[in-house]
Amino acid sequence: MNSIVRVKAEDLFKFSLTVLKSVGVKEKDAEIVAENLVLANLRGVDSHGVIRLPAYVKRVRKGLINSSGSIEIVKNQESIALIDAHNNFGQVAAMRAVALAAEKAKKFGVAAVGVRNANHFGIAAHYAIKLTEQKLIGIALSNGPPAIAPWGGKTPMFGTNPICIGFPINENESIILDMAVSVVARGKIRLAALKGERIPEGWAFDEEGNPTTDPKAAIKGSLAPIGGPKGYGLALLVDILCGLLTGASYGRKIKALDDLSAPSGTGFFIEAINIESFRPYQEFKTYIASYVRDIKRSPKKEEVAEIFLPGEIERRETERRKKLGIPLNKEVFLTLKNLAKELNISFPFSHQ
Repeated sequence: MNSIVRVKAEDLFKFSLTVLKSVGVKEKDAEIVAENLVLANLRGVDSHGVIRLPAYVKRVRKGLINSSGSIEIVKNQESIALIDAHNNFGQVAAMRAVALAAEKAKKFGVAAVGVRNANHFGIAAHYAIKLTEQKLIGIALSNGPPAIAPWGGKTPMFGTNPICIGFPINENESIILDMAVSVVARGKIRLAALKGERIPEGWAFDEEGNPTTDPKAAIKGSLAPIGGPKGYGLALLVDILCGLLTGASYGRKIKALDDLSAPSGTGFFIEAINIESFRPYQEFKTYIASYVRDIKRSPKKEEVAEIFLPGEIERRETERRKKLGIPLNKEVFLTLKNLAKELNISFPFSHQ
């Protein structure tokens, strides 16, 4: 087969939906998870896309994700709320937190919603985008299984702990900064291992804390934090906000997707800021549009064709993949095909 197969986003969404429903996920919840996974693929973040489906299915079947877990609001004050996901999908709990944060921010100006006892919530940009679409500034944080060592240490203690902040520019465009606090997301290490590829220098360390280009050694070791001690500090603060503050798991207590010994216990922190509470939205919109133009038109280095805003490359890639299809490499294609066979469901894609 060809090394790359392109599939329509809507077909990949339908397949993901069928997979999730086949293991008992309610349709409404399955739609949220499938939308999150396909959005990751559309934005070019393939490490957080449909490649995650087999791990999700395995955890559901082993009772490590409870797709029937109630998304319970255990604390609900004016601008603050706390959700217990009861081990349901992270995407489902996070989207409930987004809706609650938006509702509160529109009323009180600023809102923060914590989530505990959840699972991997996929691509963080999904939640910031949902908030910017409502003319709000959106912030989404999550802790995760240990991948980064304390600065100077060699044993992983913190997750790659994504930080995502979104600012609306206009009805169709936003600034979306979505980054792991490691040099690279762990999912890219896993994808390299799956494809049998080496990883660049500076991405990771082996179990002894030595730099490595072997993805399998990196998975056993730790990831390099961005900016050295600065990235370590960011990982720590996200863990405190998402874990210790909410009552979720934290540090080495969080379980990775491939660790089938216990539920993940992940925590999130979702915040929404109502621009109208600070200045009229239309006024803000005028100023941020001017601000963006200044950045885009600022002098460039000789070898640079264009200056991009955070999230702009991903937005363009989304439009491109909507037209051309989402590329699935041979390994991912076969993984999904085998998953369909395992679940005894139709596999709608073919290769030439």
